[in-house]
Amino acid sequence: MFGGDQGRRLTQQWLERLSASGGKADGDRRALADMLGAVNRWYERGAASPAPGASPAAARGLAMPYTTHEEAVTVRRGVPYNGFAHSFAGMGVQFLLFACIDLAIGMLLERQQGLWKRLRAAPLSRGLLLAGKGTSGALIALMTLGVTFVFGMIVFRIRVEGSSLAFLAVCVATAVMASSFGLLIAALGKTPQATRGVAILAVLLMVMLGGAWVPSFLFPAWLQRVTLAIPARWAVDGLDATTWRGASLMATLPTIGALLAFAALFGALAVARFRWEE
Repeated sequence: MFGGDQGRRLTQQWLERLSASGGKADGDRRALADMLGAVNRWYERGAASPAPGASPAAARGLAMPYTTHEEAVTVRRGVPYNGFAHSFAGMGVQFLLFACIDLAIGMLLERQQGLWKRLRAAPLSRGLLLAGKGTSGALIALMTLGVTFVFGMIVFRIRVEGSSLAFLAVCVATAVMASSFGLLIAALGKTPQATRGVAILAVLLMVMLGGAWVPSFLFPAWLQRVTLAIPARWAVDGLDATTWRGASLMATLPTIGALLAFAALFGALAVARFRWEE
């Protein structure tokens, strides 16, 4: 520890500080001075007559026993981590969920105006009417997500490092999930004014816990397990997997299945709970 030029400078600095400081008792100052002086004398004797067979590297003093470097961990070597890809995935999911709040508010306003009563006069089932509304919402959400990522690819050089088919499938599943979530909000909401505030709070909590703001792999282990019950977590992870992580279609099938399962659950609850009259 005290060998080499670095160790000698260290002991000399402490000797100088010891002689200049006045906060220690005389006995302590003398004991420390004797110890540091002995270290210097030991160093000078070792430098004058090195031990037989001693390695020159042993006189270098303190040194790191190994070297470290940072490397992004992705599916394939040579695929760098792109922070913009995660940002666009998280914000894209957040935009979709907020857009579906507007879808729900529009449906509530239409119900207030009695439009759904007139629609029921048509030879269409309730499920088909809601499916048409959900399909239009899913198409708008898909186009919004597509425009968002096209902008990111052009300006921020985001690349789909994984399967392009998997990326498209995740986008479609995310759009369907977001649209069905909007239908559920419309089914559970009573008035547009009250529903908007509660829905915004629910979406903010969903995207925060889903890893849209902070990557979910930075969460504590227990929180990572809990957030698997949040659809936004699957959507963000799926978009991350197909962009900077470079996952294949087979690797993203569980994510796609989970998003479609959430969409089916939200859609079934919306059909069961939707009120057709004000």
